[in-house]
Amino acid sequence: MSRPQTDTTSDRATAAFVRRTLCSHNVLLGNGEKGRSTPRPIDEVLPPLTSSNEVDLQLYGIISVIIKDFVQTWYSKITPDQEFVNEVLQIIAHCTRGLEQRLRKVDLEALLLDEIPEVLEAHLIAIRQAKEQASCSHALASDPRLIYHTLNPHPALSPVPTESVPLTIVEQRESESAWRQLLVQGVLVVLLPTEDLENGCLRSLVAEIFAEMILGNGISGKACEGWLLWEGITSIAKILQTEAAKEEANPSDNTAPGQSMTRLERFGLLSSARSQESESINAPTLRNQRHKRWPVLFSGIFWTFVQYILLASTAVRALVSIFATSSSLPSRSTSHEVSPVEASSQPQTLGIDTPISRRLSGFKRPVVSMKLWSCTAQLLELSARMPWLLGSISMLHWGLLAGPGKVGDTDGILDR
Repeated sequence: MSRPQTDTTSDRATAAFVRRTLCSHNVLLGNGEKGRSTPRPIDEVLPPLTSSNEVDLQLYGIISVIIKDFVQTWYSKITPDQEFVNEVLQIIAHCTRGLEQRLRKVDLEALLLDEIPEVLEAHLIAIRQAKEQASCSHALASDPRLIYHTLNPHPALSPVPTESVPLTIVEQRESESAWRQLLVQGVLVVLLPTEDLENGCLRSLVAEIFAEMILGNGISGKACEGWLLWEGITSIAKILQTEAAKEEANPSDNTAPGQSMTRLERFGLLSSARSQESESINAPTLRNQRHKRWPVLFSGIFWTFVQYILLASTAVRALVSIFATSSSLPSRSTSHEVSPVEASSQPQTLGIDTPISRRLSGFKRPVVSMKLWSCTAQLLELSARMPWLLGSISMLHWGLLAGPGKVGDTDGILDR
């Protein structure tokens, strides 16, 4: 019998913590909380963060921890007024709602199949180039990490931190913090209205919460650490092991009581007396079964052949139906509205093919030309291990794009 225990990570405990931290002033002011048998839901007291109440509850749990530990510790000593905290919550809610609206307009197809694999492919190429340069006898630098950062410099990762020079570690952390501040300030300029941007105090506090508390301490400081990932993997492994142990703990009903098997018999190292008796009894029947095996074998081959024919015909029918109905599918190259901020940041240099310029111009790259395939080939090192396969794939790719019908081009039969 398992006793019910208070789960601190449950929704009820999270809602109670959020109400104590962010909604306590409603009880003092008498805004409908006092005298009620059941408190009002959090979505009626606090502004909505997203379109989902379940997601809002978890986000408000994180915000409550940040407000309690980093805002109320010093603000409550100045004044008991909660208007400042309410303004911070309003700004955060405005940012999250605006961010959700923008995320709904993101082209997930291009993001997952083209843009992210393109960054990963460039990262793999730079790593291998750095290792090749470091292994050369005439190389000016022997550290692949230094060569990599030289080939791909980034403001948040410079200077390259080394244990031999402790000052570089401190400078790199300062550069990373400054980069996070610039990133959050740029996001706030896009998401916040003009009247909220003019309030420097609130803008600085919200930027500090997002840059340091969430991105710095939460994501970069903990979520990306190896120990946290290891704990998550071990927790999943423990759950799987306990389920397997429960299945093994249930005794099988195959053996009757009084007919227990020895360890050698259990693991197949020694045949039991029962098996020997059954073999002696079934010896005549085995001779008769050998004579009947050939017809059964031929019938099995026949039905297997019939199944493969049906499978091939079904596949051909599916391909024909796909090609026939592809013309009625919507076009992938539908242009979308571009905000003035995105239009102003569009590259002005002609002839530059970047993911941002393609997205802003409404151009859709064919699926067969997306970077997912080249990234996979780069990850498997097909150019060095199986160049013949890479060449065959390249010929097939060219045939799909420039061959008869251009079935693999944008809005082609295969592309749709």
